[in-house]
Amino acid sequence: MRYCFRIVINSIILITVVSLNLFASGSVVNSKHNLSTSGKGTIKSSSETQVCIFCHSSHNTSNEGPLWNHETTKPGKFKTYDRATMDSKAEQPSGSTKLCLSCHDGTIAVGAIKGLSSSIPMRAVGSDGEIPSSKKSNLGINLSGTHPVSIKFEQSMALADDHLRWPPYDPENEVGLDADGYVQCTACHDPHDDSKSHKYPFWKKASFDEVCNVCHKY
Repeated sequence: MRYCFRIVINSIILITVVSLNLFASGSVVNSKHNLSTSGKGTIKSSSETQVCIFCHSSHNTSNEGPLWNHETTKPGKFKTYDRATMDSKAEQPSGSTKLCLSCHDGTIAVGAIKGLSSSIPMRAVGSDGEIPSSKKSNLGINLSGTHPVSIKFEQSMALADDHLRWPPYDPENEVGLDADGYVQCTACHDPHDDSKSHKYPFWKKASFDEVCNVCHKY
């Protein structure tokens, strides 16, 4: 009984914190990642009013991400960034990159939520509910032309390249590697806050240089 009570209290605290953050300045509510009926972008639900449900849930989630609730893209199908001059190799999408690509690879319905028998109906999507190929947010499965992601950023690699900084340095701790030392989408982008840059989507700082200079030196 005490254990169940603790779970209930923790759930209430989590819901309260999330609710307060939702409506704060720069929250996901005011971004294109709000896919509910109140969303600001053209791609949004025609019926679902909940904001967080497209990525997260408090119950029956997968272990692929924090309270993850979306159908997840399958690695193995991606063409990764690869150059002969690289001292490391980009791997198949993992971590937060894999989660981001669950919508942005253009092969999975935006409304494909775990536990539902059918996808949440969406507006301005493709015939299968995916982000249309005409949208810049559809990154596809060819990642060879983007900044490498799911790549281990190690000391030996950084020191072998005059243009890399070791260790990565950001006094504000906004930009950086994931817990396993990988460069992922979330190294540069914050999926919950699109308020810091007017030019770059979900950028963690105001300018391009501020983000890049954390790992690169010119």
